[in-house]
Amino acid sequence: MSVSNLRRLILIFLMIVLGFLIWRANPAFLTVGNLMTLLQEAALYGIVALGMTFVLITAEIDISVGAIIAFTAMICVNFLVRTMLPVWVFVPIAIGIGALIGCINGFFITRFKLPDFIVTLAVRGILTGLALLLAIKEGGFVSNVYIQNPAYLWFGKEIGPTHIVTIAFFLLAIAAHFLLKHTRFGTNVYATGANINAARLSGVNTNRTIVGVYALVGTCAALSAIFISSRMMTAIPELGIGNEMDIIASVVIGGTAFSGGVGDIPGTVLGVLFLALIKNGILKLGISPFVQPIVIGGLIVGSVILDTWYRRLADRVISQAAMRRRAAANATAQEG
Repeated sequence: MSVSNLRRLILIFLMIVLGFLIWRANPAFLTVGNLMTLLQEAALYGIVALGMTFVLITAEIDISVGAIIAFTAMICVNFLVRTMLPVWVFVPIAIGIGALIGCINGFFITRFKLPDFIVTLAVRGILTGLALLLAIKEGGFVSNVYIQNPAYLWFGKEIGPTHIVTIAFFLLAIAAHFLLKHTRFGTNVYATGANINAARLSGVNTNRTIVGVYALVGTCAALSAIFISSRMMTAIPELGIGNEMDIIASVVIGGTAFSGGVGDIPGTVLGVLFLALIKNGILKLGISPFVQPIVIGGLIVGSVILDTWYRRLADRVISQAAMRRRAAANATAQEG
């Protein structure tokens, strides 16, 4: 059994155990309404986690995604309040702006060889300020706009017992899995993260690949902003800011390594659901929400320790196998 499959089984087992314990403490946990809400909450930021998976596999990181959510949400609100443009016109524009921001991140990282953390941190600050500037104000103070446009509110509605965002999340996960596993772009993503120099020597355009993954996560963040603001029926300049940790944690818990070259979409989906289960459980058990960052931080540390331990174990096994092959070859040569 591969390590990724073993990790998924462990996550599924932990989810079953945690779900059972939470249900025993609060039977309301297993109601259809609560489970659908859990999936909805998972999907809202899980969409961004899908794009972040590509970024982390290339051994990069993007901490500007929360600010992209806030900025694109403010763009949508301004279109709703200040223009008469139909939703089907300005929503693609907002998503395109998210993709453009991702391209800008990737351009500065690849063109000027700047650290990914510094570039995305700077963009995060810029977008945070721009979101505040774009916010609708009354008397100089930021006003929470009540969104009433039926076409825009459609993104936050339900189809049967489930929410549209939940359906969109799983459909996007299928598409992302296909892109990562069955296209040249996906192959280039893995090659770039595993060894960027070897990938370049193999003919992979690593700069284009890195720009592509940043554009992808920017697109996912903008799409997430639309679903979140539609669900809330409003948008504030701080929307999404601070959730970068949750998004990255979901991807890392799902098995994607910070060092690059390792990870997949099914693991990220499980990581997203696992984190949503923990958050929902904390609320159902009446535990202070201030505990959430502590738990999430601990899960990140634990995942990194597990990945480091596995890599060392794998290197040791490979080295021992190589030594055994050399010893066998020497023994064969001496006998001859």
